[in-house]
Amino acid sequence: MKKNIIILISIIAPFILSAQTELASTAPAVPLDEEGQIRYIELVKEDANAKDLFKRCVKWVNESYKNPTTVTPTRDMVNKKIVVRHSFRLSTTLESGTTRSTGEVMYDLIIRFKDGRYRAEMTNFILKKTSKFPAENWLPTGTKPNPGNLQQLDHFAKELLSSLKEGMKPAKEYQEEEW
Repeated sequence: MKKNIIILISIIAPFILSAQTELASTAPAVPLDEEGQIRYIELVKEDANAKDLFKRCVKWVNESYKNPTTVTPTRDMVNKKIVVRHSFRLSTTLESGTTRSTGEVMYDLIIRFKDGRYRAEMTNFILKKTSKFPAENWLPTGTKPNPGNLQQLDHFAKELLSSLKEGMKPAKEYQEEEW
């Protein structure tokens, strides 16, 4: 009996171990800070003073979010800082092909301005459930790795920061045609 169990375990073990490495390899390389928290940071040089960058960012926030005053608890022109608190939905595709929502992730986006540059920092990714569930638990070293959710988080963060970069570029100036 013991011999059969050992043989069964030796046959099944490689499949279990390969599934674990497969999960770890499909998880994106998300940026982590010193404390092991997910943190996306973009430092962008833009030819403008801090006041103009602040105004461009307010315009971008107003265009990007449905209710911009609610998602920005801080719009501080004096300290040149905008804080965005928002969330995005995670989804999964079932075998039948239908897409189902699997949760909502809250995040903070802090944008600071100086003359000639701005810094955008996305932090505090928390899955909204009955209790708060840090997104760092999805990492392969966490208790419940979930590479699908991590990929969605990574994709969302990169898309949002890319959108911010585009929104912060100066508006094109058109010269009036003389005729």
